[in-house]
Amino acid sequence: MTTLLTTPAHDAGPVTSPTLISLNYEWNELVPRSAPLVAGWARRFPALSVADDLGDLLALIPSAPDVILGALLRLGAEGESVAWRTVLQAMLGKAVLLSAGSDERFAEAVSELWVAIAEYPVSRRPRSIAANLAWGLRRRLAAGEGLAGPPSVAGREPTAELNAVSTLAQARSLGLLDERGHHTLWLVYVAGLSSARAGAELGISPELVRYRCSRSLRRLAARADLLAA
Repeated sequence: MTTLLTTPAHDAGPVTSPTLISLNYEWNELVPRSAPLVAGWARRFPALSVADDLGDLLALIPSAPDVILGALLRLGAEGESVAWRTVLQAMLGKAVLLSAGSDERFAEAVSELWVAIAEYPVSRRPRSIAANLAWGLRRRLAAGEGLAGPPSVAGREPTAELNAVSTLAQARSLGLLDERGHHTLWLVYVAGLSSARAGAELGISPELVRYRCSRSLRRLAARADLLAA
């Protein structure tokens, strides 16, 4: 089961998801015949040249996430759909975590993640790409639960200012987050740590990290109007 980047699948407990199994099967079918494709990408983005195939490329992401993910997002925008599929594979762990063991919710998370990848404004947000994708995915899923979506002004699309860093800073300055909540969200959505690693940093359990994140995000969602002002 291939799930990489900041939130491994085991962070959310055992998951036996038909959707996840299908995605990993598809990925394993792509890898053996991907060498010519990756070689072509490397000619356009030399940072990818150390990878021989998609499997190597996926393993390379944690060592230079913004460089590799940025290149893949740009390739996807130019019509290389497998590049976006690689980003999706790299982010599956976050989708697993947010699905809480539900295959239906996982399928929804994958769908929303694909949209977030396709719409990601890499030219405006070239840093903390994985954390920003995870942040956007959480907001999209929260909106689907009937919570307020990303803070935005009526009639205007969310901009680069509405990423994890600026939203958390604004929420802290407005008193919507205390220091503990802000620090927890920052570790998960800006630093990109898994619940387990954030918990080790904070001296608390991964479950408490997830509880704090959920509680704080619900508070922010309820005050989206204030954040958009």
